[in-house]
Amino acid sequence: MSFDEIPQMLVTGLSLGLMYALIAIGLTLIFGVMRIVQYGHGEMYMLGAFFLYYWTAKWGLPYWLGVAASASVIFVLGAILQQTLFQAVHGRNILYSLAIGMGLIFIFSSGGQIIFGTTVKGIPKFATGGILVMGGFLSYERIVISIVSASLVVGLWLFLQKTRTGMAIRAVSEDPETSALQGIRTRQIHWVAFGLGSALAAIAGCLMGTLLSIVPTMGFVATIKAFMIVIMGGLGSIPGALVGGIILGMIDSVVTTVISADIAIIMSFVVIFLILVFRPSGLFGQQWT
Repeated sequence: MSFDEIPQMLVTGLSLGLMYALIAIGLTLIFGVMRIVQYGHGEMYMLGAFFLYYWTAKWGLPYWLGVAASASVIFVLGAILQQTLFQAVHGRNILYSLAIGMGLIFIFSSGGQIIFGTTVKGIPKFATGGILVMGGFLSYERIVISIVSASLVVGLWLFLQKTRTGMAIRAVSEDPETSALQGIRTRQIHWVAFGLGSALAAIAGCLMGTLLSIVPTMGFVATIKAFMIVIMGGLGSIPGALVGGIILGMIDSVVTTVISADIAIIMSFVVIFLILVFRPSGLFGQQWT
């Protein structure tokens, strides 16, 4: 490794980390409001990428309009899944949501291979070229994706802090019973949070699919990454998901470049184990009862 590669590794790690964080924040949002774990969350990521592929490569829709369209479709899909499947298991044993989530993984993954095919696909790039920083090449595409991902995280924070719907989501997350007594329509908040969490995963799929190839089975890896980040940052903590995503992204970028991808995977789990030894509830998590 040369000194020139350091800026590129850092930007790559940051962009990966922010995209990982979007997936994990979506998962955290769903858990925080409904106290269920969406094991099929990665499939929303996969569908978002494929929708963008068809919007742009097949139908010629402008890239960012395609991202917005994909997020909108997956928001609606997430809301429908919450109303038709997950609402029925709300407050019940975690095994019920596990069964539904595993079913979604098989349905969307297998269905994706039938509908989209097994050939590796790529989303057209929205920008070419880049800049040299300390001898390292940074593509405009990755820089823009990093800025967009960071803006989405900030936008979500502002939404949760400053809007009536956002404050209602926070209230239901903290105390659903008292929120209902205060007149908040908790069932409506459930599908809004579920749809929003799914849309964040879809946007991450769009952005990641721009940089990497897309296949119908990519959702499983995204789910694993999201759970690693949530465990690292703390179950139910959005700041924890952001920090955990950046840590995991940096490990993937730096360790993969310096040593190998296999060692990067091992290092990720070592970091999680060390965090759990000293912080059993994660970096920013709390003990849920």
